Amino acid sequence: MAPPSPSPPPISFRVVVLFLRVLTAVFLLITVIILSTNSITIQSQGNSLKFHFKDVYAYRYMFSAAIIGLVYAVIQLFFTISELATRIKNPFNYQLDFYGDKIMSYLVATGSAAGFGVSKDLKDAIIALVALDSTNPVDKFFSRGYASASMLLFAFFCLAVLSVFSSHAIAKHQVS
Repeated sequence: MAPPSPSPPPISFRVVVLFLRVLTAVFLLITVIILSTNSITIQSQGNSLKFHFKDVYAYRYMFSAAIIGLVYAVIQLFFTISELATRIKNPFNYQLDFYGDKIMSYLVATGSAAGFGVSKDLKDAIIALVALDSTNPVDKFFSRGYASASMLLFAFFCLAVLSVFSSHAIAKHQVS
C-alpha cells in the first residue's frame, strides 16, 4: 500500500506565495529602472564629466543581480500561477523553489550590500576629492544608488520569506 500523497497547501498559503513573488518582481523591476536611468554630469572648475551607473563596478553587480533575480522571479511567477490554477505542483518545482530561492536571496542580498557600501564610500570620496560647484548632482546620483539598494533589500526580504516557505514545503514533501 502506497503512502498517501501530501495534500496541497491551502489556497491562502499559495496566494501569500504569489503575493510575495509579485512583490519580489516589482522591487527588482524598480531597481533595474532606477539604476539604468542613473547618470549625472559633474561640473567642476569649468570641466564636465559624465558619470553613469556602469562606471561603478558595484552598481554593475547590483544591476546584474537585479536582472538575474527578475528573470527568476518572472519564471517563478508563471509556475506559481500555474500551480494556483491547476492545484497541482510538479515535484521538480519543490527543488527549484528550494534551491532557487536560497541562491537568489543570497545574490540579491549581496547586491544590496554592495550598493549601500559603494554609495557611502564613493559619495564621500568624490565630494572630498573634487572641488564641486554644487553637490546636488552627486547627491542625486548616490541617492538613486541608495534607493536601488533599498529596493534590492526589500526583494531580499521577500525572497528570504519565500526561502523559508520552500524549505518547509520540501521537508513536508520528502516526509510523505
